[in-house]
Amino acid sequence: MKAGRRIAGLLAIAVALAGPLLDRVAAHSGLRFSSPLDGATLGDSPTLVQLTFLEKPEISLSTIRVVDTQGRAYHADRPEAVDGDPLSMAVRLRPLDRGIYTVQWRVVSAVDGHASSGAYVFGVRADPSGSQATGNPESSVSTVEGIARSIFLAGLVVALGAAAAAVGGFGPGYALWPASIGWMLSIAGVTLLIIAQARVADAGLRELSETAIGRALVWRAIAVAAMGVALAVAALATRVARPRVVRIGHCGVALAALSAIAVHASAGHAGAGRWPVGSTIAFQATHFAAVGLWLGGLAALLAGMTGPASGAQAQSVRRFSTIAATGLAIVTITGIVRSVQELAGWGDLTSTSYGGVVLAKVSLLVVIAALGAINRWSNVPMAAFNLDPLRRTARLELALAAIALTAAGFLGALPPPAANGSIAGIDVSGSDYGTTVRARLTAVSDQPGPNRFAVWVSDYDSHAAVVADRVSLRFTPLDDPDVASTVLVLKPAPEDSYSGAGANLSFDGRWRVNILVERGGRAVEVPVELEARSQRQFISILRPVNERPSYTIEVKGVGHVRISADPEKVGRSQLHITCLSGIYEQLPISNLIATSGMGASVRQLPVTRQNRNSFVAEVELKRGSNHFSVVARTNDGTRLRASTTINISGSDLPD
Repeated sequence: MKAGRRIAGLLAIAVALAGPLLDRVAAHSGLRFSSPLDGATLGDSPTLVQLTFLEKPEISLSTIRVVDTQGRAYHADRPEAVDGDPLSMAVRLRPLDRGIYTVQWRVVSAVDGHASSGAYVFGVRADPSGSQATGNPESSVSTVEGIARSIFLAGLVVALGAAAAAVGGFGPGYALWPASIGWMLSIAGVTLLIIAQARVADAGLRELSETAIGRALVWRAIAVAAMGVALAVAALATRVARPRVVRIGHCGVALAALSAIAVHASAGHAGAGRWPVGSTIAFQATHFAAVGLWLGGLAALLAGMTGPASGAQAQSVRRFSTIAATGLAIVTITGIVRSVQELAGWGDLTSTSYGGVVLAKVSLLVVIAALGAINRWSNVPMAAFNLDPLRRTARLELALAAIALTAAGFLGALPPPAANGSIAGIDVSGSDYGTTVRARLTAVSDQPGPNRFAVWVSDYDSHAAVVADRVSLRFTPLDDPDVASTVLVLKPAPEDSYSGAGANLSFDGRWRVNILVERGGRAVEVPVELEARSQRQFISILRPVNERPSYTIEVKGVGHVRISADPEKVGRSQLHITCLSGIYEQLPISNLIATSGMGASVRQLPVTRQNRNSFVAEVELKRGSNHFSVVARTNDGTRLRASTTINISGSDLPD
């Protein structure tokens, strides 16, 4: 009982310390990109507001409001999904008159149920630079949710460890109370989590149950219920002394706990991020399962160490010691991988709330591992005649483990820093032909659509900032010669820069941007090239026998582009390009441009038309990766852009 009171006190301290950490999350926002941009000046009324988030939004629980300076609403309806973009939602607008408008948004993540909110302003034929939004971005992360996740994880760990101990023969015989305690903690945790996420989503239980968040909660509850059924089977078998059925019941407890861990991992940060989702969920679930075998098993072992030392107890201790060493190794490896996945850099360990909790958790695990080493190399050998040192060290391990599990629970409620680092921008530099000035151009995003651009101009020789009378950008698409150039005039901005917002990068592909710098009646032009990134495309590779391989790239909503090299070997070759509709019929093309290479090495290929939808380009294939892009326009003006890489392993490939 004394140990239990100590652990409860440590948990209370951990929760008290975690509260301020959650309060520090107020600056976190789930918004990745917006159209119109924050601070944009539009020449006409937009038809909709589209917001893109770091995680998939649960649209039924999210809101977007657009109001003028008098508070009048101009959004026509509730937000809607955006076809082909699961991270975005949009709301349609009534016509906007000249003026300043505020976009107020609140989004609930469909992945983990966390809510973020914020506001920004834009103008229609009016400059919004002197206006302020009505609210700053903030994330709704509750202490109740952190506590709920901690209790739920603790319950699963204890139940899994107790079940493993019963099956592995290092626990308290047929006693069911350790697994029962874990089960009751799991019930309390999932109940609190339902309450917390319903509050965050500001939704009723019925409304919540119809979302991905609610379904994940239901599956957690089902797994906990299955754990209870398995415990009942084990309890009944214990009464009638059926050891085999008892083991089957404990195996059921372990499987139910593992299922709950997998669902919990998939409905957390592991279910969204910059790494492949399957791998992150697998690492997260394996991490918690190993914690269950290691620390949950230790709790079961300690529960079974009653009475004086004996040979049987010493044998159980030695058996568990091997399992604990394996569990510790798995926890260490998977923990490092998950930290790398969720931290944008080492500096996040000391500069963010999430990193601080990770650092605290790692420190605790190091101490726990050191205590485990003392047990393994010192206390385990003497277990046959003295269990007291092992008991004392194990109790301290479990007390620290309780705090570590609390930290793990609160990590699930905190936003990982890597999410903020997921925006890829543009950063290119160049100089004018007379080498009098240098210019650097940056953009918030490397994707097509509304964007914010900034330019820094400096003297070529001295690198001193140049004060210009006027700076403008002319955007020319390199792969679409029939598309007219557009111009964006920039305004002076802080840090000797010039900035402006516009949708000049209107589609993906290569662009030349001419930075025009005017001062003292003279003007110089700095050309730079960049590429607006396209969405990930599905590529089907077919390698028929005695025929050249073909690469079919899907262009969503338009059709397909099929590319093949003849021969596919090092040296001169011909690139065969065919454009097909969505049902693989001929797609008539008015013009087509093919390029090879990436970044600064991109060059346009000579192309010859074969028929209305087929073309041939002369190309020189090299050993290694050969990157090709195709931009085509159909007869009705529809644009297709497709990219693929052909890998050549050597010069001795067959024709």
